[in-house]
Amino acid sequence: MPEKLKIAIGSGASCGGCDVALLDLGMGVADLLEVAEIVFWPTALDAKFEDLERVKHLDIAMFFGAVRTEEHAHLVRLLREKARLFVAFGSCACFGGIPGLANLWFRDEILRRVYLETSSTDNPHAILPSVGEEALDLPPLTRWCRPVDDLVTVDVYAPGCPPPVERIRDLVEAVKRFAAGESLPQGIVLAGEKTLCDECPLEKPEKIVFERFRRPHEPFPRDGKCLLVHGIPCLGPATRSGCDARCIRAGMPCRGCMGPAPEVMDMGAKALSAIVSLLLCDREREFSDEELVRRVEELPDPAGLFYRFTLPKSLLKHTWRKR
Repeated sequence: MPEKLKIAIGSGASCGGCDVALLDLGMGVADLLEVAEIVFWPTALDAKFEDLERVKHLDIAMFFGAVRTEEHAHLVRLLREKARLFVAFGSCACFGGIPGLANLWFRDEILRRVYLETSSTDNPHAILPSVGEEALDLPPLTRWCRPVDDLVTVDVYAPGCPPPVERIRDLVEAVKRFAAGESLPQGIVLAGEKTLCDECPLEKPEKIVFERFRRPHEPFPRDGKCLLVHGIPCLGPATRSGCDARCIRAGMPCRGCMGPAPEVMDMGAKALSAIVSLLLCDREREFSDEELVRRVEELPDPAGLFYRFTLPKSLLKHTWRKR
């Protein structure tokens, strides 16, 4: 019987949903364990950094979450150094994810807000991490939140928040092929090759026009038509397919967790351009520039909408305003 693959699973800045998503495999976990042995997974095993450092080599390393602390960066590099195949698992690892929205602020602004300014904070001595003799014993934050491929080469990307179970099954199949000696193309993305609109079940009129933006909790006709018809911002035109349009089938717009569709350079800019261009597009000459701007500004939290999962991976990456 061939020797089992050695797999290590590490995590960074994340909610823990990717860990749980692996259990969605059900009996598929048993299929994975037929060909692989998990030697490091702190969420499920009593494992420390020292245990990983003693491992001479790994066949596969998986990493969940974004890189937000120096400890995360060290773990990513250590896993990559030891592993033949490195997997970025989930939107945070692939693109920076929701933790990446912190890149809208500088590091010192974040620390000041969290440890000094929130209404529930009780910190009379203004103690901050890694500052002064009474500093909190926490891993120092990196300057910016980053996806893992900012630090190391990634062999397989498994996007999603968390990755859909079908795509996790694809990953297990890829691992089994790897165990059988098959090589995998570097940088493969376990998702579709088209936009989410191509697998969306809603009807798409030939021409889409809306008069104002609506939020998903507002009443609108549930008539089976594209959500953009009703002014509900949906990132489907810029998002990679592969999730079976789960959110849309549940009546919610796409928020882009599968990342940019192929050939899309900046997901937020693409989605913004595609969606805002439909606002009053058949009557825009009837309105002043000021009125059009006012209606666009009704869109709440554009940064959090268009760059919810991909800000660290965008052309912008982080704030550039002067102090």
